[in-house]
Amino acid sequence: MQKEKLDLILSIIAVSIFVLLLIVSAFFLFRIYLKRKNTLILEKQRMSIQFEQTLMSSKLEIQEQTFTYIGREIHDNIGQVLSLVRLNLNTLTTTTEEPKLNLMDELLGKAITDLRSLSHLLDTDYIRTEGWTTAVEKLFQDLDRSRKYLITTHIEEDLPVLDNEKSTILFRMIQEIVNNIIKHAAATEIDLEAEKKNNQIVIKIKDNGKGFDKAIASRGRGILNMESRSEMIDATINFDSHPGKGTLVTISINIKNNE
Repeated sequence: MQKEKLDLILSIIAVSIFVLLLIVSAFFLFRIYLKRKNTLILEKQRMSIQFEQTLMSSKLEIQEQTFTYIGREIHDNIGQVLSLVRLNLNTLTTTTEEPKLNLMDELLGKAITDLRSLSHLLDTDYIRTEGWTTAVEKLFQDLDRSRKYLITTHIEEDLPVLDNEKSTILFRMIQEIVNNIIKHAAATEIDLEAEKKNNQIVIKIKDNGKGFDKAIASRGRGILNMESRSEMIDATINFDSHPGKGTLVTISINIKNNE
């Protein structure tokens, strides 16, 4: 009888240990499953992000090639034609029409200057050679000459140098922000500030226009493209805007790898 009780107890203990081992094994197998599942999800997300960045990079490369082609065509063809027109205009000697001729000469001179500036800002090689700060200063000088806006710029000297790709993408972002202000903001004042803060280049572009609702605009393709471009240059972009109160756009670029 005593032996039977002992055998029963041992059997219960053995079954309990077996069940416990099954539970522990199932737990570890479930953890392994979850870990592999999460790894696959992360890998899928990484591949998706990499694909989007590759696609964006290809689009930007095509865009830059197109801009460069247009810029050179403007400089080499249209600019030359206007210069020839101006040269021939200056050979005319009609005294009675001199005021008109002078006005035409002045307008042609302005058109040639504006086209030359536009061709430079479209030419990727110019941006890469001169740097994004020079291109931005030229962009804002052209805005100032238009006399449509009160322009204020402050670009800190000796900012860390960005590589060609980052420099080009950054300038195109600033160019797009300015174009959006011109097209949509109905602003009269545009301010730009660029400075180094800790391990970042911080660029702020502010206008006094009509602003927008961030909740609606954040779902738009324009802002999403800006955010994608920011990721490509290891930066963040923030839009601070309210209807009727203007807009402040802040681009913060990490520069640890550029110093």
